[in-house]
Amino acid sequence: SKATVSVLYWVFFNSHLFLKRMSRALACVLLSLGTAVAQTCPLTFVGNVKQFVVEQENGKNRRTVPAVERAMTAKQFYDYRSDSSHTGFEKARVSNMFLFRDLNNPTHLSFFWTHGIDHGSQPSAAIDALVTGIPEGVSIAERDDHANEWDWTTSTTLGNINHNKGASAPYSIGARWRFRGNTDGGAIDGLPTNLNWELKVQTRFNYGIDTWQFHFGDGSVAQDMDPSEPVYLRPVLTSVDTGVAPYPKTAGKETFCTLVESDNQGEMLTFTFKWGDETPDTVVTKAAGSLACAEHDFCGLVSATCGGTAPRKVRVLVSRPAGGCSPVDKILADEEVSDVSCTTPETEVIVGGTAVPPIDVNGMESFSNSEAVLTMIPENMREMQVHTPAGPVPKGTPMKLSCCGTEVCEFILSHYHCPPCSGKVNGGFPALLPLAGFESASCAPKWGLAEQKMVSYRVQVDAGTSLVLPETTEEATSFVIFSKIGEMADPWCQKAKKAGCGGPCPPTKCTCSI
Repeated sequence: SKATVSVLYWVFFNSHLFLKRMSRALACVLLSLGTAVAQTCPLTFVGNVKQFVVEQENGKNRRTVPAVERAMTAKQFYDYRSDSSHTGFEKARVSNMFLFRDLNNPTHLSFFWTHGIDHGSQPSAAIDALVTGIPEGVSIAERDDHANEWDWTTSTTLGNINHNKGASAPYSIGARWRFRGNTDGGAIDGLPTNLNWELKVQTRFNYGIDTWQFHFGDGSVAQDMDPSEPVYLRPVLTSVDTGVAPYPKTAGKETFCTLVESDNQGEMLTFTFKWGDETPDTVVTKAAGSLACAEHDFCGLVSATCGGTAPRKVRVLVSRPAGGCSPVDKILADEEVSDVSCTTPETEVIVGGTAVPPIDVNGMESFSNSEAVLTMIPENMREMQVHTPAGPVPKGTPMKLSCCGTEVCEFILSHYHCPPCSGKVNGGFPALLPLAGFESASCAPKWGLAEQKMVSYRVQVDAGTSLVLPETTEEATSFVIFSKIGEMADPWCQKAKKAGCGGPCPPTKCTCSI
């Protein structure tokens, strides 16, 4: 009957309300008791992590930073109209340069260079420039304003544009800008993020531009560059592209950024950067959809003065300030991720940011060039290449040994050893190298025509990885680095020792010659 149906409906409806109210009450009780019923915030990380190195000659103005990153295309960010760029970085009498990455397409990298501002405050300006080292697959993304100002060239003269791209990479772009009351500039697109390349940027500000800046991250901080010297740009490569950067193993400042989108774009979020070295967190408040960045002064490898437990990580936790849901987190850098600078099967030695090219020993017992004179080279080391850094290497210099290819690599560092005099010129290697995993090798060549004694330290570096050495604690003179792809024959010098090479230091007093 209708009455029965009405009664049943009333019971069902009121039971539903009762259960709904009870569930809300239960949730309140659980929250008051501290029970974790909060759901993860509907926050989404956009893109991955990628770092780049910018520097000038001899490591001047060196920074390891992210590109300028946005969730938009390079063309959208350049925003070319009224014969000018509108990136938001423009200023009168300032030249702005940066790498740009679209986080919706994070393997897509561009290089931007704009000058001045779309405003009457920008006086007449003239700039001649040259960008070299451009790899295959790169195209011109924007010309501000035309090909007679920004185009391919085979000329090595600043400001000379012959509109000839050349037969093969690396390519060059010439620039000749003349403007007033607006901007001039250009951009290239398609730089690979997983291959090794190095752009060299040279400029001559004839007039109208006083400052040269390199922007990164959210663009709020820029590095001033010296216009009298070239600027070099290159990616930090990893052996496996996990979207996570290598944890900084050398002392210095680095910047990390992340972008998070929310179901409520524009809401304010709290970003807590955790550095992994037992230093205080850095907390940043940013709107969802905006890039959040933080800079940290890293201390290098774990030691008595540099904290943390290996493998260290840089993490970021993102939460709503008002709470109500569990934070989301992401790893930005990991000590287990190895960075490499080379891509073809080879070994690479970088001292203070400068690559030291290898030279084949070619089975010789003696070797000499302008940097080193070696005699009595042990037989097992004659199958290796030798790297002879230009000395002296200053105190506080980092070094990196890279192994590219599919085989393990061997490295031997041999340095002049004549205590106590050599203690001030041995880089602090006897104490530092064991911290980086080196073991004392059993024999070494002699240094110089007077055949001064050397000692050696040996390490293996896995294929596709790099080993960063602690910064030298003393000036380093009279040292060389041997390298080889593949394992050494007779690595512990058994044959050499039988032949009278190597062995312990003789008990006689050393006559200091350095």
